[in-house]
Amino acid sequence: MTSSTVSLRSLHEALSEGEFGLTIESSQEGKAAATRALRILDDHVFPRLDALEAPILCVLGGSTGAGKSTLLNSLLREKVSASSVVRPTTRQPLLVHRPEDSEWFLSSSVLPSLGKKRLLEASSRQASESTAQVVELFESDSLPEGLALLDAPDLDSVVDTNREMARQLFDTADLWVFVTTAARYADAIPWETLSMAGRSGVVVAVVLNRVPPGAHEAVSEDLRRLLGENGLSEAPLFTVEEQTLEDELLPREAVSLLDEWLRLICENAQARAEIAHKAVMASLGEVVDDSQRAIKAFEAETEVYAEGQQALDEAQEKSLERIRVATADGTLLRGEVLARWYEIVGAADLTRSLGRGVAFLRDRVTHYLTGKPAPVVPVEDALEEGLAELLADELMRTRDDVTELWHAHRGLRELIPDTEKNADIRELSTQITREWQKDLLEIIRTQGASRRTTARVMTVGLNVVAVALMIVIFASTGGLTGLEVGVAGASAAVSHKLLEAIFGDQAVRAMTKEAHTILEDRIRSALASVVEDFTAELDRGKSEDNVARALQAVLADWKLR
Repeated sequence: MTSSTVSLRSLHEALSEGEFGLTIESSQEGKAAATRALRILDDHVFPRLDALEAPILCVLGGSTGAGKSTLLNSLLREKVSASSVVRPTTRQPLLVHRPEDSEWFLSSSVLPSLGKKRLLEASSRQASESTAQVVELFESDSLPEGLALLDAPDLDSVVDTNREMARQLFDTADLWVFVTTAARYADAIPWETLSMAGRSGVVVAVVLNRVPPGAHEAVSEDLRRLLGENGLSEAPLFTVEEQTLEDELLPREAVSLLDEWLRLICENAQARAEIAHKAVMASLGEVVDDSQRAIKAFEAETEVYAEGQQALDEAQEKSLERIRVATADGTLLRGEVLARWYEIVGAADLTRSLGRGVAFLRDRVTHYLTGKPAPVVPVEDALEEGLAELLADELMRTRDDVTELWHAHRGLRELIPDTEKNADIRELSTQITREWQKDLLEIIRTQGASRRTTARVMTVGLNVVAVALMIVIFASTGGLTGLEVGVAGASAAVSHKLLEAIFGDQAVRAMTKEAHTILEDRIRSALASVVEDFTAELDRGKSEDNVARALQAVLADWKLR
């Protein structure tokens, strides 16, 4: 395998693995382009590169009612393709080849994506209503050596599958014979395909059929003008006048020039190889164009995914900022929390007496606790409940915000997960709160590692110290009103003095900062967790890079562009 072939295989792999995840228009166009590029590589480029000396496949195609089947029959001088006034006549394409080439055309190297049906007699074929993706094969000694003719469905057929089949067959052709009529030669749809042929460089011949007497010069001149405008000025033009058929065939002299041209360009192996090489290069040009269209579509999807990620990031950051504010402005110290804590520390009395040291604190708190069932627990529970509720509300709001942002975006709307997570979010919020409370206890233990500090902590009580630390963290009074402000301020001051008496001012600052950081880290993880199903929809965006790299290698190896 040459390096040139290797690069084509790599491009094929990149296109095959590329995934279009959206249904926006550009994605649909990109998917179609990638599919066509893969089909051209599989159906034409790879088989032809493996066998440049194989017979030339000439596709006869054109407009509805142009007389393709009659032209084929007339070239072979026998009726092998059904012709009819009922349109479309050709539903299943017919491939006519020489007997010695039967093995090649029946192999998977030729039209591998289509089924094949071998006809033993021409009379066994009739105009078919089938839309199956099958090509019928028939042997004929009338063909010149190394040439096969394929009667394709109409390019402008009213049947979708026929049009798609016609385009697919043109994509696999080594040689095109385009058949049109004096009445329909200017129709737009066939010219889309002819223009592509003009750009690609594939060998094309044009047959102008059913030309009325006296109209030959005017119609031919106008058709040549159109051919020139579409890059086909060198394409040979054969005209067939409107005339009576003889046993459903055109007279031999009516098709003699076309027959002679076909025999001449395929007269020897070298001539056929040149045609095959031109066809391969034309196909590669189409593969390049389609790959570039696919890359642009991938890039458009990547932009959509980036916008989706930006919406995710913004929603999470806004939620995190709201939580920062709510956990620092005193909001979590409302009502019962302040009342319970005030009962424990007796803020006014304790504030005046803190200078007496830890022994006094021990006596003050122990006196309150004696004979009572750990009154600090309700404060812990209230703080836990308040924080968990705040987190749950924000996590659910984040999902709602992302859903709203994505729903407003045409490309992202279809990616919104259909998942209900409220119950999971409440459970997660409670878990985060409890884990953070454990973090606080660990911070206290770490700061109280010395015997003296440990003794102070044990004197007051680990849970009391933990609650004091939480109140200091949540202490700002921006979220409180009225009397709560004064109570919260006094309680926060007492809590800070309590911690300062145990650990020292610098240690309290360090503990508070560490606790904030740990809580924020846990919240960030939680925010990412609750939108992970959204994030999973964005786990794409590298397809265009792979295709682009592979395409660049093909362009370099084949000296294209």
